Parts: sequence; structure tokens; C-alpha cells
Amino acid sequence: MSRHWVLAPVLAALTAQAAPSSAESTSAIDRLARQVAAAVRAQRVEAPVAVNVTGGSAELRRAVGTMLASQLAAAELAPVVLDAPTAEAAEALARAQGSRALVRLSLDVEGGELRARGDLLGTWVNFWSGRAPTRPPKPAATLVEAVPADAAVLALALESGGASTPSGPPEGAPPGIRLLGATLARLEHPLAALAAGDLDGDGRDEVMALTEHDVSVFDAEGRLVARKAMDTLPASSATTREPFGALALLPGPPRLAAWSTRHAHGELLALDKARSTLRVVGTMEQAPLGATERADFVPGQTAFAPTVKLAEGRTLTVPAPFTTASLEAQRMLFVHPDGAATYYANAGAVPLRWSHLGAGSALGDLNGDGTPELITTSPQLSPSPDVVRVLATHVDDPGAHEPLWQGALPAGRALYVVTANLDGDKRREVIVGLWKPDGTSELFLLRQGTP
Repeated sequence: MSRHWVLAPVLAALTAQAAPSSAESTSAIDRLARQVAAAVRAQRVEAPVAVNVTGGSAELRRAVGTMLASQLAAAELAPVVLDAPTAEAAEALARAQGSRALVRLSLDVEGGELRARGDLLGTWVNFWSGRAPTRPPKPAATLVEAVPADAAVLALALESGGASTPSGPPEGAPPGIRLLGATLARLEHPLAALAAGDLDGDGRDEVMALTEHDVSVFDAEGRLVARKAMDTLPASSATTREPFGALALLPGPPRLAAWSTRHAHGELLALDKARSTLRVVGTMEQAPLGATERADFVPGQTAFAPTVKLAEGRTLTVPAPFTTASLEAQRMLFVHPDGAATYYANAGAVPLRWSHLGAGSALGDLNGDGTPELITTSPQLSPSPDVVRVLATHVDDPGAHEPLWQGALPAGRALYVVTANLDGDKRREVIVGLWKPDGTSELFLLRQGTP
């Protein structure tokens, strides 16, 4: 069964919109290799140059080593990539092979960045030193470079055989949670809503993002699958100052329901995968919260009215207007503007009052144990940096307990959270929607790493 989400928080207005830079079109590994190679060339090294990369997974080390060697080869530095167990062994091996200099790097993925730290040293042997392997005074430099990680970096970092590979918990212990993050995609405009679901029927979810101007669909690698402009829709008579809206995936056949408060009604869209387009197949007169759940916008406010229409004509009255809804099987979470939330284990259950939740909140099973966790952002108005927290849901008030995991996010306001099954396994990934200071948006992907 597909999961459906709609998130539309109360927001403060941000600055003017700006397009992502062209440098972001290249991969993170390529950008890191270019930066390291530029730092090496600045030291006026002589060929041949040896390269030794440690840390991270074997796949990530090989990828970075390959791209760095390519950059150094373009600079006519005749690079050779060495596989050595220690930094000292790498130096001895480089000297034995006649290299004039050695680049030693250690990789890690942390805080949404791919980082390389190490040094550059000369390995030429002075004939007059005799048997003592003395170093020349130059080249000698410290190398510290970092770039925003992307989905390809996470895929390599979490491949089997590396230090970041997921591993099972001890027998009888609950599965642990540790998330590694990277940028999935960027948008030119502030987000109005975020959702995830299997739109093309291939068993893996897509990520859908709504702005005031368009709706976009991205695949698991952050590639744009399709985009549709919505500016031709009739204007709403009571728009909101901040972008606000609703997105949901409707089943049988899969369709995307999208509605921004800038417009008088929403649209039902079908993905034409062959043409990479979203085709209009109908309209919406109520905001979509899920496959069958509907609500009305509060006119002129970034909130939904508290009466929710469920399946088969049933209704549910939430205690107050809400800004975010997350529906996971029978469970329903509604987050209110004051950071409180109302949680229903099912449609007929007595609601629980939860506290200290962020505008971006979602339910999802991250560790594959069959019980969803609560993923939520900071409850503070302007946190710096914003954080994402993973909380247990079997307690009366998750926000009053220590998180199972938490981590800092890139610069910006983390205002949207959804979970998705991007790779077809039992554990769900997390996508956080951030409003950036320059008026753009970023979709930040968090995948499960080693607890």
C-alpha cells in the first residue's frame, strides 16, 4: 500500500527567488575531485603523483580516486592510485614506485557534505641521503575540501563493505537508526507542499514537490522526471501570503492531486513516463490529504480547516486547524500552528495530544520493525541550524522524550518532511524540504546508515 503525505507549514516570508548555480549540475564527487586537484596543482608538483584515499566505503574511495586521477592526468601529472593499509605504507609505496609527490586523503560523509581531509607531501629521494628516506621541503600542504553530498554519494557510501554500511542490531535488540544526508534536488521557488509515492508503478516511490508556480516529480536519484506549470489556473479569491498547498498520490491508476492556495482549484495529474510529462485528467474541489482524505483550506490562512472528510463519507473533526497532515496506514497525525499535534492510532481511536513538534513532521517506519517512527523538525521558530529528530511513537507524548536519533540540517528552514520507499526495501528514507535564505528550495535526502 502506498503512503501519502501532505505538508504545508506556517511560514515567514523569505527573500527574492534565485536559480541554482550551474556548478550544481555536476556530481558531488566530480566537484570534490576538481577542488582537490586545483589545490594540488597550486603547489607546483612534479609528475608522477601518487594518490591514496582512505575512509568511507570501498566504492566511494574508488570513485573519488578515479575522478581525482582523471583531473590530475588532465594536468599532465601522471597520477597513480595506491591501495595501502596505512598512511606510512602509502608513503613507502609511493617512494618505491618513483612518485615525486603523494596525495593522502581521508573521506567521510557528514552533515550533508562529502569531505576530504589529508595532506600533500614530496616523496622524491635525495641520492645524498643514503639509506635514510628523507622528504624534500616542497611540496607540502594540508588538504581540506568539502562539497554538498548528493544521492550518488549516499548510494556509494552505503554500499556493502564500507564503514557506513547498514548492519543489523544484536539479537533481541530493537533496530537502531542513524541517518546520512545529501541533497536530492533543488527548486527555484519556495515549496508549498511535499509528497512521495509510487507514481509510475515500478515499486519505488517518486518525490513530488509543489510550488506556487509548478509541480515537479523526481526519481530516487534526484533526476527530474516531469514538471508541469500551474500558472494558467484561475487565481484564488483568498490567497495566502506564504506558499501553501496540498499534494497526495491517489491510487488506481496512480494520479497526483496538487493544489496551491494561489489557485481557485486543484488538478489531478497522470504521469506520461514515455513523454516525461504530467497530463491533466481532472480537477480537485477540496485539498487532498491522502488517497481518500480531503479538507478545506482556511481562506487566506496557511492552515486547513479542522473538519476532515474520510473514506465512505465519514468525517473527523480535529480539535483545531492544522498545517501538516501525515497519514500512515490507519494512523493519522495533524500538526497545529502552535507546535502541538493530534494523533489518532486509527479513525475511531481516542486522540492523543503531542507537543514540541516542528512544522515538518511525518510518520514512517525507518528501521523496518513494522512500527512507524515520528520524524519531526525543530519546534523553535528560527533554529540555527535546524535539526531533524526521530522519535518513538509508542509513548504518550513523543516530543517530551529523548529522540532515537537527531542530526543537524543544511542552512535554511526545514518546513516539510515525508518518508518514502526509494529503493524497494522495508526501511523508508526521509526527505526534508528546506526553504533556503536566497528564496530557493532544497530537497534533502536522509538514508539509513550504520546505527
